[in-house]
Amino acid sequence: MLQTVKKIAKLGVFESFVAANDLPEFARYNCIYGHNGSGKTTLTRLLAALGDGQHPDYPDLTYEITSALGKVGHGTPYERKVRVFNADFIEANIGQFKGPLRHILIVGEENKALAEEAKAEQTIYDARLARIRDLNDAIAKVETDRGKRFSEIAKTISEATSGTALRTYRKQNAEQAFSKITDPQILPDAELELHRVSVHQEQKEAIAQFVQPQVSLQADGVERSLAEWIAIAVERAQTLTQRSAQGSALARLSEQPAIAKWIEDGLAIHRHHASTSCEFCAQPLLAERMDQLAAHFGVEDQRLKADVAATAQLAMDILSAMKGMAPPPRSAFYSEMREPIDQAVQLFSDAMTTVRTGVERLLEILSEKQERRTTAYEVTIEIDTPALVAAIGAVAALVDKNNAKTAAFGETLTSARTAIEVHYLSSIAGVVKELNDKVSAMRADVGKLTDGAADLDDARSLEALKTSFEEKRAKVSSAHTASETLTKQVVTFLGRSDLKFESDAQGYRVERRGKPAKRLSEGEKTAIAFVYFLVQLGDQDFDVKEGIVVIDDPISSLDASAIYQAFSFLKAGVKNAKQVFILTHNFDFLRLLLNWHQHNKKAAQYYMIRCDENGDTRNASIIPLDPMLRNYATEYHYLFKQLYSYTCDGTIANAYHLPNIARKVLETFLEFYTPSAKKPYLKLEEVAFDEHKKTAIYKFVNDQSHPTGKGFDPALVEETKTNIGFLLEMIEALAPVHYNGLKALCTA
Repeated sequence: MLQTVKKIAKLGVFESFVAANDLPEFARYNCIYGHNGSGKTTLTRLLAALGDGQHPDYPDLTYEITSALGKVGHGTPYERKVRVFNADFIEANIGQFKGPLRHILIVGEENKALAEEAKAEQTIYDARLARIRDLNDAIAKVETDRGKRFSEIAKTISEATSGTALRTYRKQNAEQAFSKITDPQILPDAELELHRVSVHQEQKEAIAQFVQPQVSLQADGVERSLAEWIAIAVERAQTLTQRSAQGSALARLSEQPAIAKWIEDGLAIHRHHASTSCEFCAQPLLAERMDQLAAHFGVEDQRLKADVAATAQLAMDILSAMKGMAPPPRSAFYSEMREPIDQAVQLFSDAMTTVRTGVERLLEILSEKQERRTTAYEVTIEIDTPALVAAIGAVAALVDKNNAKTAAFGETLTSARTAIEVHYLSSIAGVVKELNDKVSAMRADVGKLTDGAADLDDARSLEALKTSFEEKRAKVSSAHTASETLTKQVVTFLGRSDLKFESDAQGYRVERRGKPAKRLSEGEKTAIAFVYFLVQLGDQDFDVKEGIVVIDDPISSLDASAIYQAFSFLKAGVKNAKQVFILTHNFDFLRLLLNWHQHNKKAAQYYMIRCDENGDTRNASIIPLDPMLRNYATEYHYLFKQLYSYTCDGTIANAYHLPNIARKVLETFLEFYTPSAKKPYLKLEEVAFDEHKKTAIYKFVNDQSHPTGKGFDPALVEETKTNIGFLLEMIEALAPVHYNGLKALCTA
């Protein structure tokens, strides 16, 4: 058996691979995991070339592989036979079916006594085929009628949803959509018209958020909402009117605020000019009188004066902030929101007028208090800020609603089109059901003739009849080949019986319903090639017990449901092989391979191919399978580790693959954190995390994980570093136990 690959050079992405000293030796069963393009098929080409000791496509190839028979290298053919299933095998053996596949095994026996039985069975078979053809013709006519109905309704739907006829929405679209309708819905005229309007609307720009302005005091810079400052101003004004600065107050000045203000201003002027006589009457300024006035306009009076002035300034700041408040124009809103926004704006305007009048009244009260500082009195000040706040909220809610429609405009458009589509398709549901019932009845007859029934002249199925007379003819044939085995296995693999191997002197020809198979799907090609390969392992040119079998992605191009079938065939086909190498990019298939030898871990080894990019070159290497892939049932743990372990080296190559990994990690995390049928970006919007960082994460995984054809963007490096940090931070914030568990696994 092969023991280990020591080194490979000049073999595609294996430019200069040297195995690590601790790379485990190969076992009897070996699984190698790697993403598409990592170098799996390239490695299988090396194994396929071991028998010749060289590869024609890689003249400079050098390698060193150890085996139980000694070292194997370039120019030294390996003694054991190696059979390889990969893309080269499929192309060489299957290709475009321009020629037959070679025979695998020729055995034969004669028994002409069965010939008459075979002839009678074919007569029954041919009669059934004729009846089936008649029924299929009748079915085709009904389906044509049904198709016309769908063509007509498709034109109606096209006109209703796009304004053009039959160009953007066709019969096939209508049929596909109709098949998905479980509950037909005929819309009321008003609702249908609303959807029609939505379909023809143009997307609006997002409107800036409409909120209460934040007012900042000139004195200390404290910032609060408009409503909060109004409440504070009212409270301060009511408190200030209840204060007085009596001191040694002069009665006449207390009773005459206008005279008091005049004297206070004059006193300041005389002090400023150091006057010794009155500037008005030229009389000497008596010291006793000056002392009386100084006592009247004392410290407490000046403090009250300053407090009143500060509150008045706050009121003026509030009025200034209110001047800048203007709701968005109605033209910025969608048509169905313009009437509500008109009403909301009117409420806002009325509330603003009321509040502005109240604040102006507040300024008048404060002005009066400046003149009556020696008197304490009470005033009632009421400013209806709740109405203003509610009005602002009503406008803001409509802005948010309008912006939400803009943000989800595509979905709204799709929803409207879908509603229109369902409405018109529902209108033909009754007629279509009648036609479908007719088709179903005839198809039931076809099924009965195909599958067999007790009341038929022969209870066996059509296939059973065919198999029976073909088997009998094969037994009387002098060259019975493995075509029967190939056909049965392909039928089992694909779960249908339309494909068949026919043998002739040249080899096998693949037929579909008696005619040469053409336009095979990639899945059919893969299935046929893989079955052919496994049967070929038993031919006379290869001793599977002494040979090495290499299988590269046998599930490529197959449906997910066929993975288990492929695995079952694989196990049965290689169970007696000397040594097996299986390569795959599919994680679900990898899990099957891991579980295969779980009871006997010594029988298998698991590896992965890692492909690193350096500038313009890519270098592949074989390493042990990451424990995160080996020990856990999903790929999520391994992908999380790739993000957690990422270290930015400043190169695009180092970051290029990470947006796609980040997208998978984000979608998987949101799937369990917010389990719902919503799309990932809607789930992301719902989680409680920094909005700016969520936006950055979504833009990163949405834009950078999809190829754009624009080449490498140097900004990818910094974006990757920043947004992986944001994503890990979000996971830790939302699910700390989950995050710490994964972190422990990554650092173990």
